Amino acid sequence: MTENSQKKIIDEVMRDADEALYSEIDPDRKFNRLRTTDPQRLARRAKLKAFRAIDVSTAKAVAAKQYFEGMRDRVDAGIEGNCLVLHGRSGAGKTHIIKRLVADPDLQPQETEEGKYRPLLKIVAPAPCTLKTLGLRILHRLGYRPKKSLRENEVWDRVEANMRAQGVAILVIDEMHNVLAGRNAVERHKIAMTLKSLMVSEENPVQLILAGLDSLKTFVTGYSELHRRTHFVELVALEGVKDSKKIVKFLKGLEEKLSMRTCGFTTHDMPHRFWFASRGLVGRMAYFAQEAATIAVSLDDDIVREEHLAEAYSRPYGVGDDENPFLVLNPRTLKLPKKEEDIRDDDETFLRGTRRKEPADSEEELSED
Repeated sequence: MTENSQKKIIDEVMRDADEALYSEIDPDRKFNRLRTTDPQRLARRAKLKAFRAIDVSTAKAVAAKQYFEGMRDRVDAGIEGNCLVLHGRSGAGKTHIIKRLVADPDLQPQETEEGKYRPLLKIVAPAPCTLKTLGLRILHRLGYRPKKSLRENEVWDRVEANMRAQGVAILVIDEMHNVLAGRNAVERHKIAMTLKSLMVSEENPVQLILAGLDSLKTFVTGYSELHRRTHFVELVALEGVKDSKKIVKFLKGLEEKLSMRTCGFTTHDMPHRFWFASRGLVGRMAYFAQEAATIAVSLDDDIVREEHLAEAYSRPYGVGDDENPFLVLNPRTLKLPKKEEDIRDDDETFLRGTRRKEPADSEEELSED
């Protein structure tokens, strides 16, 4: 037997071992909770969980749901995949819509005689993220652990094989813009063709749901093979005057579902305060209401007050009372960021919290962070 023949046999054995390697974990466990038998703490935990499950319907959520139902019909018929793209600024409500879409009991993982059955798989693209990293994240969610280092094409071969084996018919990728950030034209083309190959697979056509910033729409429209299979739902900011009725309706829905007394989300100038704090984005409105309710519960207060809302706003933005829309005497004196760069900075601040660079920080130290 020649050296090349031996190497070929060894490679095949390693490949077979790699493809058979599964590490059974609970991929749906997101965090550990402290164990307790304290009735008061258990009751508080139930309240906090209920806050995060609040769902106030919007026209955009309804539109996404209608298209999603059509995608499920395509799964039933074994038809080539389509793509639903949810795009908008940070805090627009994209992730919330996804959570509602994937909550259907029929789409949850099941144990069968043949093994794990997952009609839907949802992942969040990390930052930073290459195409290979995305493939590995999908494999990990499927419970697959490579035994050796894999090349990019090997990763995606295993992604398609394992998705087919576990019956994944719908793939949801949140924060998809992380996959695109910093990629050159060649890399972007590979990403586009990888997504297309999932949708047009003859053995296991996959329906895609992608969510991300507006750059995601720009990317998809740049490739006709993706664009013609894609439906876009843009989540835009509401305007303070033009959309005042929508804002009040949404805030009223939040109040009703919080199941707590409040300072009055829809009274006096509170709708405008919420509008400014959220920059008109309903996802942020819900976030501030939920955070304020959480703060109230932690303080054993049964009312969501203005100071709780003010604290919820100040945590990411790090502003003083004179810049806090829930504390200033007249919120109409505050100005929204309008320049594109300022809007990006504002979104980053909301997403990651205020970070003040220390004078002693060097570029090398910051890059390592």
